[in-house]
Formats: sequence, structure tokens, C-alpha cells
Amino acid sequence: MNAHAAPARIERLTVKNFRAMASVDIRDFTPLTVLLGPNGSGKSTVFDVFAFLSECFQSGLRQAWDRRGRARELKTRGRTGPIMIEIKYREQSTAPKSPLISYHIEIEEVNGRPLVKREWLHWSRKGRGKPFRFMEYENGTGRVVSGEMPDEQDQREEVPLSSADTLAVSALGQLAENPRVVSVRDFVMGWHLSYLSTDGPRRQPETGP
Repeated sequence: MNAHAAPARIERLTVKNFRAMASVDIRDFTPLTVLLGPNGSGKSTVFDVFAFLSECFQSGLRQAWDRRGRARELKTRGRTGPIMIEIKYREQSTAPKSPLISYHIEIEEVNGRPLVKREWLHWSRKGRGKPFRFMEYENGTGRVVSGEMPDEQDQREEVPLSSADTLAVSALGQLAENPRVVSVRDFVMGWHLSYLSTDGPRRQPETGP
């Protein structure tokens, strides 16, 4: 990747069943996106979505899940189904034909343990057109297309994970043969969050986009 290229930028965030965010779809992020609302409206929860995902990559799903009180605190009350987070981002924010990447993850708690129910990656290579899903996992098993430019004609390789609470992007993103997955892992792990509030200092996660 060109060292002088414009940085990646999130374009869309979709969340279901995460704390107060029963079903939220935020589109058209800009380089400076401001969240406004009264106390308790969910502004800090948006930040914690990013912090939670980053911590899953840094320290593992189990630690991030347990630290936030498990399903009884993380899942939206009265809702069924897994927590779902989906992020769409463009690798170069100022290039319309830059690849548009989508990362999707669903997490459910079973017998007190968080499990990755589904996780996938797809991309539109020129930023438009039909997306191609080059990584797809369910309950710890799945397939991935390796290489810098994965395509529909490429062979999908089955790569089992050590357990169902392992994030596929976190694990496969450490292998050189999966450069597209590596770039997503690096993108998430490179987030940094700064939270400012007119209500005064408050303790907030230290990671985010």
C-alpha cells in the first residue's frame, strides 16, 4: 500500500443488540463526525462498540466480554438473537475506486461463554459492484481465500480455528498468506479513541477509530 495514500475511513456502522443499541445504522461518516444527544441517549455506547471490537482483537473475545459484564450487561434487554456489529470502510478515504471492505461479526453467549456465531469479510475491489465474500466462518469453522486480490475464481481453503470464541480475522490476520485479512486486522488494531464530554472527565475506553 502506498505510504502516502489517504488513510482508511469508516463509511457505515450497523449494530444490533449491543447495550442500548437495539438496532442502529449510522451512514455517511465524515472525517469529523459529531454525535449529539442528551445523557443516556447512547453516544458513549457508539464509542464502546469500537472499543469492544478493538479489545477483542487485542486481548481476545472472552476478556472483552467478561470485562463488560457478559450478556446480562452487553445484550439489549428484551431482545433475542446475537449481538451483531458490521463495519464498512474504504481503504483510501479520498479515492472513490478504493476497495470497500465490510467486516461482519455476530456474538452469542452459550453456557456463560461468548461464541462467534458468524464472521465474514467481503469487498468490492473497485469500490462498487457486487461484493465478493473472501472469508466466512461459523462457530469456529469456515473458509478463506488467500492472496492480495482474492476473487471468485480463487480456491477457498478450510482453516479451522482453535475454538469458537476465536475471531477469525484476529487469527488469520497473523498469517502472511492472507494479506487482505491482515489489512483488516491492522486497521482495527490501529484505532485510537479520544472521548470528550461537556459533563467533565469520565472513564472511557482508550481504543477506537
